[in-house]
Amino acid sequence: MGTMKNVLLSNDDGIESRGIWALKEHFEEHFNVFVVAPDRERSATGHSISLHDPIRLKVVEEDRVFAVNGTPVDAVHLALHGVVKEKIDVVVTGINMGLNLGTDVFYSGTISAASQAKVLSIPAVAVSIDVSSRPVHYETAAYVARRVVEKIDEKKVESGIILSVNVPNLEIHEIEGIEITRLGKRFYNDRLIEREDPKRNKYYWIEGAHAHDILDEGTDVKAVHERRVSITPLRFDITAGDYIDTLKQWNFNDLIEE
Repeated sequence: MGTMKNVLLSNDDGIESRGIWALKEHFEEHFNVFVVAPDRERSATGHSISLHDPIRLKVVEEDRVFAVNGTPVDAVHLALHGVVKEKIDVVVTGINMGLNLGTDVFYSGTISAASQAKVLSIPAVAVSIDVSSRPVHYETAAYVARRVVEKIDEKKVESGIILSVNVPNLEIHEIEGIEITRLGKRFYNDRLIEREDPKRNKYYWIEGAHAHDILDEGTDVKAVHERRVSITPLRFDITAGDYIDTLKQWNFNDLIEE
């Protein structure tokens, strides 16, 4: 074991998710492991944080495992601001029940929980696995996650970078390799389902079924499709730097001139 000793685990699938317990089982052979996660599923909550309601904490294992009634970001925030008494060296989120590829990263609570760690200057890895078939090989994703953390410990990672790791649902010996990728493109068929309650008040369900992927070379989408683990470095400065000069030419000062 290198310089990293204390690992915080969190997720967006909830404290009872098989994925987070697979991580705990795998990591605690090599690290001091702490778990702070939502008390129920909080998928697709993005970077939401609770500001108008209290966040309640339930102790699952004394000083080690906690459930919170908030979002994934709440869980990491609480853990790193005092719920966990030890100094955390790295945060690992997941194992997400489903891939986080392409634009999924903007909705994913798993990715956002990792990004909250980076806000606080702590290395972070978000791990997701394909669950479109059964059984789900959580042990494969847990093994890959640990090896990625060991590599971070050896090589270090630039401040502000989150590693998004997507794992095919295969046994470890079936994995075709590991590829460093960029975000690809996934498309969904979104629709709004309108209904009425018994008092004739309208309510809605938002439904989004996965439609298809674009298998561009070098993307996370293609790598996983071809049975490889995808590791995508994410940085959440989404400024369109190449468009700044264009906007400067629009002369926005006109808007405040008399």
